[in-house]
Amino acid sequence: MINTFQSQTTDSGKDLYDLLWDIAYVIPVEDGDPYEASLLQGFARSLMDNAGIIHLINTLPSDIWELTPEGQKIRLPRRMSGQAPVIWRGQSPRALKSMITPPVVPFLVLFLGREHNIETYRDWIDAHSFPLTVVAEKGGTITYEEFSLEKLKEAFLNICDALKGQVKPDALEIARTHLGNWREPEERDLGYKVGGHNAIAPNLSALYAAGYHNTIDGRFTQIDEGIAPYVELIVQTTRSVLMERERIGERAANKYFRRPPSVNLFAPAVYPHFHEANLTNAPLLTEEKRRFLAVRRVFQRQDGYGLEASTQAQAKAILGAEDGEETRLHPLISERAAELRLATECVSTLSASEVSAVIRLPNSVNRTSGQVRQFAQHYHAKRTTDKKRLDAFKKAQSAITASVPTEFFEFVEEAEDGIRLIADAHLEWMNVRGLPLCVQKDISRIPVTPGNLFIEQVLPKENLHLTTSDFEEILILSALRNDDPISMYFDKAFAIFEPHFADKVCVRTERIRNEEDLVAALNSYNGSLVIFDGHGGHAKGKPAELQLLEESIDIWQLQRKRLRVPPIVILSACDTHAADRNHASTANGFLAIGARTVLGSVFPIDARDAASFIARLLYRVAEFVPASHKVFNQSLTWMEIMGGMIRMQLLTDFCRRLKSKGLIDQETYRAVHLAGNLAINGGDQWPYETVVAELSDRGIDEKRAWHELRSAIANSTAISYLQMGCPETIIVHPDDGFRDEARAETDTNQ
Repeated sequence: MINTFQSQTTDSGKDLYDLLWDIAYVIPVEDGDPYEASLLQGFARSLMDNAGIIHLINTLPSDIWELTPEGQKIRLPRRMSGQAPVIWRGQSPRALKSMITPPVVPFLVLFLGREHNIETYRDWIDAHSFPLTVVAEKGGTITYEEFSLEKLKEAFLNICDALKGQVKPDALEIARTHLGNWREPEERDLGYKVGGHNAIAPNLSALYAAGYHNTIDGRFTQIDEGIAPYVELIVQTTRSVLMERERIGERAANKYFRRPPSVNLFAPAVYPHFHEANLTNAPLLTEEKRRFLAVRRVFQRQDGYGLEASTQAQAKAILGAEDGEETRLHPLISERAAELRLATECVSTLSASEVSAVIRLPNSVNRTSGQVRQFAQHYHAKRTTDKKRLDAFKKAQSAITASVPTEFFEFVEEAEDGIRLIADAHLEWMNVRGLPLCVQKDISRIPVTPGNLFIEQVLPKENLHLTTSDFEEILILSALRNDDPISMYFDKAFAIFEPHFADKVCVRTERIRNEEDLVAALNSYNGSLVIFDGHGGHAKGKPAELQLLEESIDIWQLQRKRLRVPPIVILSACDTHAADRNHASTANGFLAIGARTVLGSVFPIDARDAASFIARLLYRVAEFVPASHKVFNQSLTWMEIMGGMIRMQLLTDFCRRLKSKGLIDQETYRAVHLAGNLAINGGDQWPYETVVAELSDRGIDEKRAWHELRSAIANSTAISYLQMGCPETIIVHPDDGFRDEARAETDTNQ
């Protein structure tokens, strides 16, 4: 595994191992218990109160070199390559005070909100061998009233003075030089100003990082004119962010430090159970209950970017007043406003860190859950047909596609670096040029509920650099009984593919009887990829479970255990992120206990297809990834590796369907599959258009080919698999010569 810091060099060309340049920003979270979280989305309320601090952090440098003249020249390319994320974390006081920050990581800034008492942290602050930087209303290193880049620089220079004798003199001198060379970024003129609103705040944060500081002219005032004014502003600011990315362009270093997604589709949501909760036995007064239900109906009816009361009773419930009386917002309205501000600022951190565009979607996307549930029922039904499944999928896809303003589709189609979904809605299925988004683009998904998990996932992360040798051992957690009818499928699939990867990948299988076995197997494995082979389930209203040989377990409960979770988790099981269930899915559970990315399933998956998918994935890691390194002379993100695998799965399902219907023979099957393989793995922007063209050239009616492709999609596991978490932050490099080449490219060609 390659340490990202080891690729950084000093001006003299020496590796700087004894003093990190990164700046880490920390906010104490004193109410992190899930039972104390906000009602609608599940955030720690203290973070909601401190969203303004996060807004400030989003304007600050990611390391002490970024504001030097040299650093500013390549600030945006570094951010667009995922090399300089703005790192802040919410930390419980207990965790914060359990470890003293070492002298080699001195540039930590503790932000205390109004509700935080600095004396609570005094002993911990004083225990440091250097003056810890504390920003507080009073009693800290810097007050909020006087805070500036100049004050932050002074605090960091004082740290350098205090570190004399604790770290090497040349490291301190370099740090002092960088800090002394800090310059305020040159401000640029965007050419227009906008009214401030959550819907465009992330884009404005990205533009701020690019030097466009003076972009807001008062508040957004067109709140009663439908979604059109919001969409216009989102389109305008999205285009500005993407134009900035285009201006920077691809750099030589992006062969190694792959660019994160350029477009984020963001759809805040609330817990589904909020809309379904029965208040019959709730300890509320009649008037309180009536008002609560009226406000909930307003949430349920929301289509656009704001809440609108459709009746006088709803308006009174929201405002809590008759005409002429003093207004008092319903607590749900105030809480939701605070949740949305916090969520927006967290997404803004990501946008500023990557200079990526955020397209805020209207709430209508969340109202498509009914059609998704109906489609899910066809997958769970014992009796269904291909046609019924296709019809149900078309209805769900049409609803999802119609919920996204048409003005946004140009950005989706033109996104070259993949797309990140920050949503609970099944946007993977939206129709893009006739096919679902998930087979047209490389996609990753960050769930927005529960809120605290959303924050952990959406905040920028340092890239995890792996090489192909990190996949030499793959762990399979087997939880199928020998007499289980599907237990044979892995063996059959591996019998076909293992000869192709056996000399490069060692598959280690552990039989998992119970939770203790699972924990032991994970803790004894130091590799990068683990695969669960077994049964999953998710009963309505309960947490999802994995069925082990002797018991079923809720993965969320493993948060209390000390265990090592590999960065990549593949769940070859049914309903591990079920389309019609709650947020407590198995996939979310693995993210909560430390996985960087999880492949989850929306529906039950066919055991034969799942086994073949896993065997082909290992073959892909062993053969395709090294070959791609050589052919394209670039590294690959795990999002790219898995995105291609999902498209290859659909290609196989499509070709098999055509052959089973007698539309193609074996020779044509091979030819079409080869053409699709080359299109998918060769970087064709729209590979399935190439596949259909190949079929047309071989005498298959084009309309029939498209019909059969869409039918194959509705019945393929390709639309069931979801890339959860942050697969784009895992970069797989070739084993030979990466470090020296990457260093040279980074130093000279940013």
